[in-house]
Amino acid sequence: MGSHAIKKCINLSCGLTYQIETDIYRCSCGSLLDIQYSQKPRRDLVEKFYERRNHGGNIYNESGVWRFRELVNFAGIDTEDFQECARVLVSLDGSEGRLSKPYKMSKVADYADMDHDSLLLQPEGYNPSGSFKDNGMSTAVTHAKMLGVSKIICASTGNTSASAAMYAANENIECDVYIPKGEIAPGKLGQAFQFGGQVIQVKGNFDDALAASLKNAEMGGYTVNSVNPFRLEGQKTIVYRVLEYLDWNPPDWIV
Repeated sequence: MGSHAIKKCINLSCGLTYQIETDIYRCSCGSLLDIQYSQKPRRDLVEKFYERRNHGGNIYNESGVWRFRELVNFAGIDTEDFQECARVLVSLDGSEGRLSKPYKMSKVADYADMDHDSLLLQPEGYNPSGSFKDNGMSTAVTHAKMLGVSKIICASTGNTSASAAMYAANENIECDVYIPKGEIAPGKLGQAFQFGGQVIQVKGNFDDALAASLKNAEMGGYTVNSVNPFRLEGQKTIVYRVLEYLDWNPPDWIV
């Protein structure tokens, strides 16, 4: 790991930076952090990403997250070295974002009073836990693995808990899930239990559960909620897949 990427405060009047090799999620000014890279992406990567769609058995090409690994290379690895990818990158057999590409649906377009060719839907239900959260969890748990943490922590009303427990189990990492009592989807709670998550109920709403999880993370744990900028690094690959489908011509709106 080197100086190829930093964590930078999103508050423009602050701009403090932090090293990648830390589990700091908020700036000392209280603002969130963003991952910034020292080099701009090469234009020829567009062709490389397309070629990787024929993955040839390489799960990091098959993954809808790691296929774009040059754009989320906070680990600073040799992205063409399979063994190095396998040593660092966390993936559930390349299944996160694998089958995700936009599609048209005329009835939805009619409901929105739009032209049939102008409205596209982006499906994320093919992810291993059934949620778009898997995109970001693969990158967050990759960073947790880089730091050598033994436990990840999250607050959730459903999707995050299922995704976190699944990726934690895959890496033999403990997972604590904080849920607002009586306010979590039963199916997702079942997934968290299935993958060995330790579930802690909190009186109150999601914000109360998040506050409790962040407090306990300070005493020994790595939070994987979206306050963690590495979660966002994986989730933004959803947009990369959309743009690739559109020949890298951005749409007017992404909702």
